[in-house]
Amino acid sequence: MAHSTAIQPELLAAAIHEHAEQIGYMLQAYFPREKIRRVALVPGTIAAGQEGTLKAQIDFVKEEFNSCSAIDTELKDKMTITIVPDRSAGTLKLEGETWPEL
Repeated sequence: MAHSTAIQPELLAAAIHEHAEQIGYMLQAYFPREKIRRVALVPGTIAAGQEGTLKAQIDFVKEEFNSCSAIDTELKDKMTITIVPDRSAGTLKLEGETWPEL
């Protein structure tokens, strides 16, 4: 009997929620002047990618605070991530977008 190898959206959303702080650190490399908070999977965005990968969108809030310049802003943003499941290890590897200038 074959079993489904698809990752259930609810489980992926739960994993992203559980590891939101670590994902925020990954995103910090893209936005070094802001603090990343409230990382979450955008419902309904999981799609099959190439070679067994998945694509999904995450949304998050970029916060900038600078007391010297009286700046205090929050901006919502999204990014498409690639999810590479390693079924033998029971792990997921998340990869952010490739930005040539980084």
